[in-house]
Amino acid sequence: MDNSAANRSRMGMLVALTVAIVLIGATPASAISRTLVMSRAQQWIDKKIPYTQTGWADETGEIVTSPADGWRRDCSGFTSMAWNLPKTGASTRTLHNYATLVTKEALQPGDALVAYDSHAVVFGGWADSLHASYYAYEMSSSQSDKTGDGTVCRVTPYPYWGADTAYKPYRLNGITENIDYSPFIAPVAGSNRYNTAVKASQTAFGDGSAEAVVIASGTNWPDALGAAALAGAVDGPILLTDPARLSDSVIEEIGRLGATKVLVIGGEAAVSQGVFDTLDALPSVEATRIGGTNRYDTARLIADETVSRIQADGGTFDGTVFVATGLNFPDALAASAFAADAGRPILLSAPTALSAEASSAIRSTGATRTIMLGGPSALSSQITSDLASMVGTEGVTRLYGSNRYTTAGKIIDFCLPESSLGFGGLAIATGDDFPDALAGGVMASHMGTFLGLTPKTCLNPDVAQRLLVNTAETGTPHVLGGETVILPIVRESIALALGGV
Repeated sequence: MDNSAANRSRMGMLVALTVAIVLIGATPASAISRTLVMSRAQQWIDKKIPYTQTGWADETGEIVTSPADGWRRDCSGFTSMAWNLPKTGASTRTLHNYATLVTKEALQPGDALVAYDSHAVVFGGWADSLHASYYAYEMSSSQSDKTGDGTVCRVTPYPYWGADTAYKPYRLNGITENIDYSPFIAPVAGSNRYNTAVKASQTAFGDGSAEAVVIASGTNWPDALGAAALAGAVDGPILLTDPARLSDSVIEEIGRLGATKVLVIGGEAAVSQGVFDTLDALPSVEATRIGGTNRYDTARLIADETVSRIQADGGTFDGTVFVATGLNFPDALAASAFAADAGRPILLSAPTALSAEASSAIRSTGATRTIMLGGPSALSSQITSDLASMVGTEGVTRLYGSNRYTTAGKIIDFCLPESSLGFGGLAIATGDDFPDALAGGVMASHMGTFLGLTPKTCLNPDVAQRLLVNTAETGTPHVLGGETVILPIVRESIALALGGV
């Protein structure tokens, strides 16, 4: 769907929701859905309503002068409004009369956390995979003191700040439906990782043309990590294969694209000779294997091939390479769209000292700048020194955070301004596993956007914040993998971050 069509779709959905909100104002609370609870909460958040226990606002967030026309502009009034309780709403002493106590594990967006005679917030979804924090939608006097308004959506420790165990999870009696996130995301998913990669290719190369494709193992990541830059250099997708058998969907996609060159990544342990021979035997297709003696050597060969192809096509290698650990995949995946966009190779190294293969690739490609991906536990300070001795101290930059997801955010912040990429159609994949992100980074780059990583069970707060701030430019994000790969609650959180419900 193009951006204009996506915008029309979202506008239509918002109009429908607005009509539904107006209609539901006259109906009992038991008729309300999760979608409408969160829609009502979001409207008050967007209005930045000043906190008070003696004033009121209606469901759209407009200030009213009579308690008959709205709900109190405090925490319990906010929850009462979101739940569509009778005006002027319940108090923190009586909210529980409209709800049922549930377990922490059962919480879903639209439920609430209530501390008797103290405070209440609307639960908007988990913010971390351990379910230690969540998105709290609330009115707070402390927030008003800081910003002048009382409405806020913020990541909050469970059950609330200060580990206050007085907060209990409640579900509104009669609440129906989950949030309908389908109008707000573009799923890129097949029945398995191989078919998801095919879907990514079809999404990026919808016109059915790519002269070359890159084939990598879908069961092991080391050889394939460096493939993004090469795929960008040949302007083709990454397709995945079982090491021992080539799927029919991959064969069909190569035919649909009209590709005549297939670049197979890794040795025979990664992609068997039988698969290679099947590819080479396809009509009008020439297969080439790029595989070294180990993962570090394969990354070296890919780097050399990437720069060679850029220069053969009349382009210029900008002299920048990424360096990532060869023992794990997330940091390299976070840089994959930027590697494909600028043809910047991803080199791999052991954690303690710069690998000989990475050192060789820096020399052979003529690299003048290195971007280290990951902290000292991934790439030691010795590697910083090794790189500085080759390209100078000013030519070494390290990007890292406290975990794979904060590291991914640092990579985006640094690389995005240097790239030709933007937020339109942002791709989102799980960082808990590698296959979808392998194909997704290249897909994103070809579509002019980048790849955000998230846990499968909760939306990465960094990704959520980028969606919140860049909603208009993002349009409809592309979510890689099915609902077992990125769970429905994450998709609901994406819709909420876009303000779509």
